[in-house]
Amino acid sequence: MVAGSWRYVWAYVFVCAVMLYLYVPIAVTVLFSFANSPRLSLPIEGLTLDWYSRALDNPLIVTALRNTALLAAISAVGGCLMGTAFAFGVLKLRQERTRRVLLGLGLLPAVVPLLVIGVALAVFFRTLGSKPGLFNAAVGHVLISLPFVVLTLNARLETFDFSVLEAARDLGATPGRAFLDITLPLIRTSVIGAGLLAAALSLDEFVVTWFNVGTELTAPVLIWGLMRRGVDPSINALATMLLAALLVLILAATMTSRRAPQ
Repeated sequence: MVAGSWRYVWAYVFVCAVMLYLYVPIAVTVLFSFANSPRLSLPIEGLTLDWYSRALDNPLIVTALRNTALLAAISAVGGCLMGTAFAFGVLKLRQERTRRVLLGLGLLPAVVPLLVIGVALAVFFRTLGSKPGLFNAAVGHVLISLPFVVLTLNARLETFDFSVLEAARDLGATPGRAFLDITLPLIRTSVIGAGLLAAALSLDEFVVTWFNVGTELTAPVLIWGLMRRGVDPSINALATMLLAALLVLILAATMTSRRAPQ
């Protein structure tokens, strides 16, 4: 009993140590974003929101946030459209081996290093004569979010009852009407959750963006550029805003997925 109790205590201590290792740097970043002193040192004399107002008054930061939101929206919409179509197409295949191969290929961008994807896309667009910009970065964001959308939709479609679609077709419904009236309501929550997850992945994407965005700015690219000249609380404020948006998207995606019909 005593040995078992000590094992429990050490396991608890280890888990707490890992959690502190992971989240203390984030907590420090958030804390210093409210410090009223430009020096990033303890103790903090007081709290203020001035660094947030200064960050939002900076036109570079406003442009970066707008571009980041735009890429997140494109990633959510593009990832959902392509991922849903891919998941349905794979599920319709009769050969199990072909289905597994195609599903593995669809999930490959989640395994390939982002550096390889970023460089490959940059070379590809350069070959086509396309200049770096938001369009190239958007293609990269959709590509890296696609595997997670496919996983989410594939898990939902594994339990999908296709007999209701056959019944609707027997009653005279067109494929489009059957999709809008039956399929979409049944998978809507999963699609929304997958889209929110794709947007969250896009928010803090740096490597693929850096190789393809050119002279345009996103929040992660701007933070990296500003940190080369030193860290000040306005950078912490920008990072905290990005973190807050990321947490909201992840929580919304989790809550939406839990409400998915079974």
